[in-house]
Amino acid sequence: MRDQFPFLPDNADAAKKGLIKYLARQGGSCPIADLHTFSTARFAAGHQAFSALMEWLVADELLMYDGSTFHLTDKGLALSKTMLF
Repeated sequence: MRDQFPFLPDNADAAKKGLIKYLARQGGSCPIADLHTFSTARFAAGHQAFSALMEWLVADELLMYDGSTFHLTDKGLALSKTMLF
C-alpha cells in the first residue's frame, strides 16, 4: 500500500475507518471541502496525506468521487456497518 500511495499518513488505517464512519453518518456522501476539513482536524491528514487517503479509498472501491463530492460505494457502506460508531 505504501509503495502505491507514499504520502499516506502513519495513521492511515485509523483515518480510513474514521472517514468511512464520518461519511456513513453524513448519509453516505460529503463534499470534498467538508471531508478535507474533517480529515485535517481529526487525523492531521491535510493536503498530500488527504489526497493519498482519498485515492487509496477510491482504488479500494470504498468511495466514489464525482468531481466535488465523495460517496460511499456499496462496498464502503457494507464496511461501515461492521464498525462501531
